[in-house]
Amino acid sequence: MSEDRFSTLHYLKEEQTAKIILDRPPANLINRDMTLEFHAALKLADADPAVRAIILAGKGDGLSGGVDLNYVENFNSGEMKEFLHLFYVGTMEIVRGLSKPIIAAVNGYAREGACTLAFACDMIIASDDADFGYPGVPNLAAPPGMHVWILQRLIGRMKAAELIFTGKTLGSAQAERMGLITKVVGAGRLMYEAEKLAEKIAEMSPLALKRTRDLLYQMEDMDFQDVPETAANALSSAFDSEDSKEARKAYIEKRKPVWTGK
Repeated sequence: MSEDRFSTLHYLKEEQTAKIILDRPPANLINRDMTLEFHAALKLADADPAVRAIILAGKGDGLSGGVDLNYVENFNSGEMKEFLHLFYVGTMEIVRGLSKPIIAAVNGYAREGACTLAFACDMIIASDDADFGYPGVPNLAAPPGMHVWILQRLIGRMKAAELIFTGKTLGSAQAERMGLITKVVGAGRLMYEAEKLAEKIAEMSPLALKRTRDLLYQMEDMDFQDVPETAANALSSAFDSEDSKEARKAYIEKRKPVWTGK
């Protein structure tokens, strides 16, 4: 099933997976319209109880070339800040608030803002011809926003500085070795592998997925002294849920569990 309300992306629902496919030729460049439609598609998927996982992808030769420079060319600082608040703050708030996992399927190029979209996801499957880059310093004479934080968290300050200062690209094989992405696959198998991962996730309790995803982000910046108590509370409180009781019962009875999401 597809939604035809969008003009810069496609929203497709196949069984328990929602696909959000950026489609703004020729390079899926990001502007206000695409950002608003991406937010709306995320909310649509999250509100659908039949959807258990979300896939983000790009149509054509890449995920996206980043922010549309023609769109922002004549912006002053106030206008740019307003747009970046929508794109960075709005996107991160919505993605982090999702109740179900999101997977990025990256083919070809991902630049600047496209990297924000991909690395905001829970997992990334990339094709063997994919690469990631941050051309903000050479192309905008400006720091690359959120990437200064995201990239340092993922690969450390030294490697982040090299990529950001020079604008050089990072191939998918190297990105996988550095822990930036989940898996590299052949270009022809990209969507198949992303769908297979989404299907595996969809087999899990939707309540457990939501609680685990919330805990991942809650613990990301937590002082270790707070971790044991938080972990104990998260696990023990789950035992009262119907899904947890069903999981234990199904394991003992050697059958597949039937989830209620409660």
